[in-house]
Amino acid sequence: MTDPRSDVAARSLADAEPAVFWLDDQARPEASESLVGELRCDLAVVGGGFSGLWTALLAKESDPSLDVVLLEAREIGWAASGRNGGFCAASLTHGHANGMARWPSEMPVLERLGAENLAAIGETVERYAIDCSFERTGELTVAVQPWQVADLRAEAEARSASGAAVQWLDAEQVRAEVHSPTYLGGVWDHEGVAMVNPARLACGLRRVCLELGVRIHERTPVQNLAQDGAESVLTTPYGRVRARRVALGTNVFPSLLRRARWYTVPVWDYALMTEPLDDEQRAAIGWRARQGMADAGNQFHYYRLTDDNRILWGVPRQS
Repeated sequence: MTDPRSDVAARSLADAEPAVFWLDDQARPEASESLVGELRCDLAVVGGGFSGLWTALLAKESDPSLDVVLLEAREIGWAASGRNGGFCAASLTHGHANGMARWPSEMPVLERLGAENLAAIGETVERYAIDCSFERTGELTVAVQPWQVADLRAEAEARSASGAAVQWLDAEQVRAEVHSPTYLGGVWDHEGVAMVNPARLACGLRRVCLELGVRIHERTPVQNLAQDGAESVLTTPYGRVRARRVALGTNVFPSLLRRARWYTVPVWDYALMTEPLDDEQRAAIGWRARQGMADAGNQFHYYRLTDDNRILWGVPRQS
């Protein structure tokens, strides 16, 4: 017998498009020209995601005279930087509990550095007028099973005692924020997370880098990295770059340094974007503060609102 719920799910997804919502944007710029020939520079940056873009930007801000070249195998923001949930978190330890379990004595410093980093991202967005829907909404982590309540409450009390802008909400209070009968309590981190349109942030950083004089070549995969005297040589399909310094921002992709490949494990999940909610649907849910949301399970789910009031749902990939 067919489960009627499966039929409902199938009908609701009949018009869904298997595309990356953030990247399906008419405002995305045309890709820069591929590198052809040979050039020299002070700093070559490999990777056109957040790591590479921010490296290039900070280098030019530190020393405007530096000649910086950025090489991207596809298009700027095409990979993880343009296809994530858009949660910009201050945490450097993937959550407070994880950090306390591994680096308890260093957590005050790590939390301070994380907060400074998030503030600096916001300041960069404002200073360069990057249109990426950057909102300091915070994040609400909810308990959906009874065993999660005590752990979340203890975390809220510990973080609040250390001065963090963290609030414990009981079942009634958390449902007043975002209404769901499954919520049994929650921790609202008021300042530690911002919502952002990640693809537009990447495109905005690209624009700023170009304005500051960074030379960007997209659709230019780096095939080899070698040393030639005082210079590093990066080989691409149609050219080469000779650089005094190289910064690698390839992250989940295999590093050009073999010894670094053992330290990278690609992890991914699935995301689904709804149609825009109408006024009646928004009123039924609440969500007036527009916080990012996540549940406290080991296989957590996350969700957030977009500018046009769609809900992005993220779920981990099951092996």
